[in-house]
Amino acid sequence: MTDDTAAAPVLLIPALSPDERLLELTRQVLDNGVRHIIIIDDGSDRASADIFTELEQIPACSVLRHRENRGKGRALKTGMRFFLENFPDSIGVVTADCDGQHTPADIETICDELAAHPDDLILGVRDFSMAKIPPKSRFGNLLTKSFFHLLTGLKLNDTQTGLRGIPTAQMEMFCSLKGERFEYELNMLLACKQHHIAIQQIPIATIYLYENSGTHFNPFTDSIRIYLVLLKFVSSSLISFLVDYGSFILFLAIFGAMTASNMAVFWAGIVSRVISSTVNYTINRLTVFKSDARFSTMRYYILCVVQMIISSGAVAGLNFFFRGGAPIFKIIVDSLLFLASFTIQREWVFAPRKTQVEQVPSERV
Repeated sequence: MTDDTAAAPVLLIPALSPDERLLELTRQVLDNGVRHIIIIDDGSDRASADIFTELEQIPACSVLRHRENRGKGRALKTGMRFFLENFPDSIGVVTADCDGQHTPADIETICDELAAHPDDLILGVRDFSMAKIPPKSRFGNLLTKSFFHLLTGLKLNDTQTGLRGIPTAQMEMFCSLKGERFEYELNMLLACKQHHIAIQQIPIATIYLYENSGTHFNPFTDSIRIYLVLLKFVSSSLISFLVDYGSFILFLAIFGAMTASNMAVFWAGIVSRVISSTVNYTINRLTVFKSDARFSTMRYYILCVVQMIISSGAVAGLNFFFRGGAPIFKIIVDSLLFLASFTIQREWVFAPRKTQVEQVPSERV
C-alpha cells in the first residue's frame, strides 16, 4: 500500500443485498491500511439493513443509497462522483465486489499498481483455465474476450472483472459513459481503446464461492446488454451495409435496363460501394475509432478501392457462373470481406498509436 495517505486510493464497493462477507472484507481492508471505503447500497432488500447500519458506524466508511436497484454501472458512477467531490487529492479508486470474490491481498495489490501507474486502468484478472471455474463462466469469458479482441485488437484476459483501479485523471470521462448495469464495465474498456488509455493486467485469485451463487449477474438479460455494447461498436458497418445493399439493388435495376446483366451487376457494385464508403468512413472516423490520424482518408480509400474491386468482381463472377443470384451473392461476399476490412481499418487506417496493454507475470501475485 502506498505510504502517502492523502493520495492513497479509495475503495469503492457497489453492493446489492450483501451478507456478512461485506462486513468481514471491510474490516480486513481497513486493518490493511485502506484509506476510506465508499459503499453503494443499490436498492438492497430489508434483510441487509443491519449490514449497512453497521457499516455506517465505521468512521472510514461512507454509505450512499439508491432507493431502488439501478444497476452496477450506475452504482459505480454514483460512487465515483462522490469520490471526485470529496477526495480530489487521491490518485483514484479501486473497485471491488461485495460477495467475497476479491481478497484483501488482491485489493492491496491493485491499490499499489494504481499508485505506480496513476494514469492507467488497472484490471485484476482471473484465470479461467482452472478446473474449478463453472463451465458457463469459462465459456462466457472466452466468448466475450474473443469478440472484444476481434473488434478492438486489445487482448484482455478478463473483460468483466470487478476488481479495477480507476485513476482520478480519467474519472470524469468514465463517469460520462453510458451503461447502467454490467455492460458499463465493458464500456470502460472500449473507452480506453478510443482514448488511448493504457491498461495494466494484474493476475488475482480466482474465487467462485458456492458455484458463484452470490452474483447478481443475470446470464440472459445482462449478457444481451454486454453483447449489444459490442454490436453497437460495429454499428457503422451495419449501417453502411444497408446503404450499400440498398444502393446496389437500386442501381442494379437502373443499369439492368441499359446494359447486359453481368455488367449491370459489376457497375451497380461499384456505384453502391462509392456511396456506402463515404458513410462508413465518416461514421468510423468520428464515432467508432474516434481518429484524428493523418492520412486516414488516403488509407481508407486505398482499402475501399481494393475491397470494391474484389466485391464487385466476385459478385459479377458468381452471378455469371451461376446464371443469376447477384443479390444473394452480394450478401455472402460482403459478409466475408467485413471482418478483414474492419480489422484493417482498426489496425492501419484509423490507428495513429496503440493502446498499451501490459500483462504482469503471475509470480507477482
